[in-house]
Amino acid sequence: MEKKTNKGKKYLTKITPKQQKFIDLYTSKYGELSATDCAIKAGYDRDSAHTRASELLDWRKNPEIVRQIENRQIGNKEVWLLDKVKHLANLTRIQQEARTKGQYGVAVKCEELKGKVQGFYVDRNLTLTKELSDDDLSDQMQKMFKSREEYDAMHESLGEELFGKEKKIEEDKS
Repeated sequence: MEKKTNKGKKYLTKITPKQQKFIDLYTSKYGELSATDCAIKAGYDRDSAHTRASELLDWRKNPEIVRQIENRQIGNKEVWLLDKVKHLANLTRIQQEARTKGQYGVAVKCEELKGKVQGFYVDRNLTLTKELSDDDLSDQMQKMFKSREEYDAMHESLGEELFGKEKKIEEDKS
C-alpha cells in the first residue's frame, strides 16, 4: 500500500497538527485574536506568523483550511446571532439576577431595554433650521448689540481671543 504524501503537490492534501491548531484558535477566538496571534499560538514563528496566517487564510493556497474555517464559522454564526427572543430572554435573566441581588437600577434598565426591543419607546429628535435673510440677520445683530460701541468691543474682544493682542505700530513724528 502506497502512503500519500504532499511531496511535489501544489496544494496540501492533509492538514497538519499545527494548521489544525490554527483553525481551532481562529474559529474559537474569532474577533478576540487576530489571525497573526492565532498563528503564533498555533506554534508558527513570531517573525513569519503574519505571512503564515495570510497564507493559511488564502483559499488559493490552502482551500481545505479555508473550507474548514468557513464551515465552523457557519455553525458559530447560528450561536452568535442574536434574535429578538434570545435578546429578551437574556435581558429577563439579567433583570431577575439583578433583583435577587438588590440591584434595582440594573433591573429597571433591563425593563427599559426590553421595552425598546419591543418597540414601546421611540427616540425622537427634531432639528429645525432656518435660513436668515440679510435683513433678518441685520435685525438679529441689532437686537444683540444696543450700540455700535458694543458691537465694536465684541469684535475687538473676539479678535484678541482668536489671534492674540494686536501690536499697534506707532509712527515716529519727527
